[in-house]
Amino acid sequence: MNSFGKKYGITVIIVFGIILRLFAYFRGISFWGDEAALALNVLEHSYSGLFKGLDYLQVAPPMFLVMSKILIIDNLCDFTLRLLPLVAGIAAIPLFYKFVSMLSKNRVVITVSTFLFSFNMTAILYCAQFKQYSLELFTSVLLLIIFYKLIFEKEFKWYYPLLIAIAPWFSLSSLFIIGSYFLVMLIKNPGAVLKTYIPFFISFLLFYFLSLRYVSSCNYDGMYNWWQNGYGFADLRHPLRIVLRFGELFSFDKLKALFCGAIMLVPAFISLISNKKQRLFLGLPILLTFAASTLRLYPIEARLILFLLPLFVVIIAEYNWKFKNVCLMSVCIISFITSIFYTINPYKFYTSAREAVQIVENHIKDGEKIVLDSSYHRYYYYLHQKDNVIILKDGCEPYLEVCNNKIEELPAGRYYFILKEDPKKLFTSKVKVLDKYNLHSTVIYFEK
Repeated sequence: MNSFGKKYGITVIIVFGIILRLFAYFRGISFWGDEAALALNVLEHSYSGLFKGLDYLQVAPPMFLVMSKILIIDNLCDFTLRLLPLVAGIAAIPLFYKFVSMLSKNRVVITVSTFLFSFNMTAILYCAQFKQYSLELFTSVLLLIIFYKLIFEKEFKWYYPLLIAIAPWFSLSSLFIIGSYFLVMLIKNPGAVLKTYIPFFISFLLFYFLSLRYVSSCNYDGMYNWWQNGYGFADLRHPLRIVLRFGELFSFDKLKALFCGAIMLVPAFISLISNKKQRLFLGLPILLTFAASTLRLYPIEARLILFLLPLFVVIIAEYNWKFKNVCLMSVCIISFITSIFYTINPYKFYTSAREAVQIVENHIKDGEKIVLDSSYHRYYYYLHQKDNVIILKDGCEPYLEVCNNKIEELPAGRYYFILKEDPKKLFTSKVKVLDKYNLHSTVIYFEK
């Protein structure tokens, strides 16, 4: 590495990573389904209601929701709701650099780890979306720094237990980090266990009775069925599927994801059985998350394991650079190209919901109604509190006969039907299509 690279390489990587996140944020694409559903919960629930389980099959840490609701008191817009994930995602980059600099003194490991973290596709995408995963990533890095100091440097600060205690209120996935290092601290630094974990246990009891028990009873069955049907849980009978799920943290392309997953999981396994002092520190949270998934308690999906990204990138860099093979360079190239591509062309999430609603609002006349099907969240968020919206719920999809029947039950009049896809067969002879607008969403203007 030349003198410029040694002096400014890390700075260039961090700055470029921040620029990509800002670009994704200011691109300002329309809310997609999950974003809109979560935003509707923030709009429709009181502050206390945000602690007692959400509607529309959503789960998010309560303090993330409370802070978001505070932000939109005087200014409700997409950018305002996405501000907290942006700030958390940007702050996580220099914080991660601090973490990896504590963990390793090897300049190559530090540089490559920071590169993989800064240019990670999933981290960039969720930095610009109204979901909690960017805040969970920040919380994860912060906890890793705290536990490293507690376990290996035997350093104790009065605010460490407080930060650990409040972490689950901001990040549900932080429980994997906190739980993983409880046993490690019993072995490595038993003197600090009680004063570190007593505030956490008190806080967790409050968290459980005030929020977590409601979330479990409200959403567990629905979320379980959703992830079960989508193969979200780790199944030891299908190892390639497990590798793919972990690899999707770095790429949506299945072949690239399989490659990245293999490069992650093999070193992760080595880290658990090697003799290095970090073997449990790096591998245990991954192992605990994997165990929870095999027990059908937590799904493995890119956004849901984003909090493990700091561990994965360090493992990849630590256990691959020394072999001087092409694997490490390949993962770096895949991460860089994928992050650039999805930042510039985020088609995976793009629905043009805002644009579709704008078309309707520009053309709709008095007495005309707006019809939404079961994927209505992304559109209803932009139509919230309007009294001319009709929602066809209960499994109505544009391809199903039940949807046609519900449309025929509508009173005579003119309607704008907003759908996420252009239906092949929808209307009967009783309905006259007057106009159609095709974006990433479809708007059908009809009369019956």
